[in-house]
Amino acid sequence: MQRSTFALATRRLALAAAVAAAGLAATACGDDDNGDNTGPAMPQMYNQVQRLGNPLVSEVLLSKRSHPTHGSIGPDQDAALVAPEVVDFLTTVAGRDPAYIQAIAPALIPDVLVVDTSKDPTGPSGWLTWLPQLGGGYGGRKLTDDVVDLALTAVFGDALGDAEHATPQLTTDFVGDDSPNITNSFPYLAPPN
Repeated sequence: MQRSTFALATRRLALAAAVAAAGLAATACGDDDNGDNTGPAMPQMYNQVQRLGNPLVSEVLLSKRSHPTHGSIGPDQDAALVAPEVVDFLTTVAGRDPAYIQAIAPALIPDVLVVDTSKDPTGPSGWLTWLPQLGGGYGGRKLTDDVVDLALTAVFGDALGDAEHATPQLTTDFVGDDSPNITNSFPYLAPPN
């Protein structure tokens, strides 16, 4: 009789230990972290504050009063809401002829950074290289690209063979690279300076 009581007590103790272990495992693996979840309980809505695809589209080609509009719309609305002001700037301020504006327009509107993954990755890279007139590369933006000077050259320079209407003195901001410590391994950028 004593032996069966001992066996029964041992079984109850083993069962209690198993139930306690299962309870601890369920608590440790659950999504509820004492009511302190790290993710949002409901879907969140965010407002777009700014977007900059091509350098200087909003900073040079658009008036200051147009920045909030440009920053709050998507590229799908650029043709209707941004293009007229860009064309006006290129015509009146930059003095470009309609043929040049027509050629450069795809690089500026919509205001996006183009990376053509169908192109040979060993070909030319960098801002505007995806345009057939500028090398037919795959685009993107290299860390070493002076995108301000490239953008100014596209707007005021002879980027597409329009020397007659170019204003070469406006093709640079005279600012050099302030991050010369680009590394060969990820994250490629030097520490902030």
